[in-house]
Amino acid sequence: MIMNKTIKNTLCMGIIAATGAAAMISCSDTWDDHYKEGAVTTFEGTTMQAIEAKAPDFADVIKAVGFNRELASENVYTIWAPQNFDKTEWLTLAKTDSAYVVDRFIKNHIARYALSQDGKKQEIKLMSNKLTTMTGEGTQGSFGAADITQANISCANGVLHLIDKNIDYQNNIFEQIQAGYNAATDSLSMYAFLEKWNADSLDENRSVSRGVDENGNKIWVDSVVIRNNTALKNMDALVYEEDSSYIAIIPSAEAYKKRYEIAQKLLVFNPFEDVTSAGACDSLQRYYSNMFAMTDLFYNKNANEHWSDSLKSTNYSLSTWPYNLYYAHRPSAGLHPDKKVNNILDTLKAKGTFVECSNGDAYLVDEYPMDVTEQFFKKINLRTNDNTRFDSEGERELTKNVGSTSITSGIIYDYQTDTIWTIPEDDSEPKIERIDTLDFIGTRNFFFYDVVPASGSVQPNIAFEIMNPSGNKPGVLLSGTYELYLITCPIWAKTGFNDGQKPEDDPRGYCFYATVYTRDAKGEISASGQRLTPHPDDPRAGLSDDKYFKTDYHNKIDTLYLDDVTFEYADYGRSTHSAIIQLQTQIKSSEQGTYSREMLLSGFILKPKFDETAATEAKRK
Repeated sequence: MIMNKTIKNTLCMGIIAATGAAAMISCSDTWDDHYKEGAVTTFEGTTMQAIEAKAPDFADVIKAVGFNRELASENVYTIWAPQNFDKTEWLTLAKTDSAYVVDRFIKNHIARYALSQDGKKQEIKLMSNKLTTMTGEGTQGSFGAADITQANISCANGVLHLIDKNIDYQNNIFEQIQAGYNAATDSLSMYAFLEKWNADSLDENRSVSRGVDENGNKIWVDSVVIRNNTALKNMDALVYEEDSSYIAIIPSAEAYKKRYEIAQKLLVFNPFEDVTSAGACDSLQRYYSNMFAMTDLFYNKNANEHWSDSLKSTNYSLSTWPYNLYYAHRPSAGLHPDKKVNNILDTLKAKGTFVECSNGDAYLVDEYPMDVTEQFFKKINLRTNDNTRFDSEGERELTKNVGSTSITSGIIYDYQTDTIWTIPEDDSEPKIERIDTLDFIGTRNFFFYDVVPASGSVQPNIAFEIMNPSGNKPGVLLSGTYELYLITCPIWAKTGFNDGQKPEDDPRGYCFYATVYTRDAKGEISASGQRLTPHPDDPRAGLSDDKYFKTDYHNKIDTLYLDDVTFEYADYGRSTHSAIIQLQTQIKSSEQGTYSREMLLSGFILKPKFDETAATEAKRK
């Protein structure tokens, strides 16, 4: 076998520069150590000249966009030249969009450095940034989906391999989102928003320049771009990176617009915020509406160790269980037979159009596979002083605002739930079951506020902020309707079950009314509020009269459905609370043996109440 200087120098340059994935031979080895007789062909000329001689159609396309000058330079490349493809479409496209032809066709068949076929499977990163493989020996080898017809043609500035057909450029998920974008009609769509947040930069260390232009700027003949989109990065969804692996849901422009408009109605900010920063409300509303519409559309396979069973979206770490988490294939019966189960992958496979991308799986949909209350209009839990649990978006500490009472915090250890009234997640009829209001079954610590009258004759009047941010956590309340619940603990349990306290030891219940005060357009809490009415769906409505809420002592814990409350303004992401809820006991002297003026309060639950169909119909009218 001939071992000429040209071959050896070409290969050595490639070996020195290539990464370990190339699995190249060392310059001190001989070809006979790695290849069979006749496996290497020497071409006296550049890679461009070799392409002209052996793959003339490919050469015509290269010359049509001027890339032939680069392949005739001293830079070292490996080219997989297709011999059978329709060059007409590429030559036609070259007249109007030469950059597209270079990036999507020519660079999809070229890699930097000299990479020879050696019988082993090699991972190849192409100049198009796509990843593929080269395997086998000689004509028994393959390059991606193409068969190699001749391998290891050594040229003065690289290596040429011939393949039987061209390799199609495969979009990554971000490019697939872009592919469906029509700038003329889709002004409100996912890519229209994402495009504004592109922050790509040039990697000069890995790019190749050739001289300077008339202004003294470098001329980049091979520019390596570092992709970055700050909106997607904030969602931890790097679907523009080729070495990632995602499942993505890509809604049509119409579906995205519909979901955006729903989010927009739930993100009406108080206009008083514009006083200090004009236009802030509109800007916030547009930004958050887009981010809401993209919530739960991306799932990192590497972060879903049980992705065949359930999927957590890239928003999962920003929220609270069970939000941003969907079942993949699990049947509706099982651990939670009474809860609605969204088998999201089954839904996507049945209703979506599957597209295989270079960095994962994409499903094109005309309708979101999750409803608004699953995606972003979430239940809000206002709890007492168990700070260890206030780590997620839907949990906030209950904060005192005004009142004539003193508040001390207490704790009931090993609190065991009893049969209580609960509202199932699937909105079915209220029922009695063994489950407490903190979504835990069984024994756990239970925290509460002990609301004590300031004096013996005072009716306690206590108010709490909805939602005052806990620490540095911003608000999460939206401008929509919520079912408002109050969680109470019976007064007989104050000393703790471990001390042997029983219901009959202090059989008093509570009697109070509740009022919600909201912030007006001037940013001030209104003087008159909404007096809440005992809800007719509450099985204990018979215990209530004249808008007073009454409880008895039979339940170890009580979840009172106070009323439906509509908030005009959202405080999502803001530092100012939007509303106050006030509780005022009303106990006659003759009732002091029946009702306690001291109250044990654990918190509030705001459960979103939303009918997407009704909202859509209202918008049409």
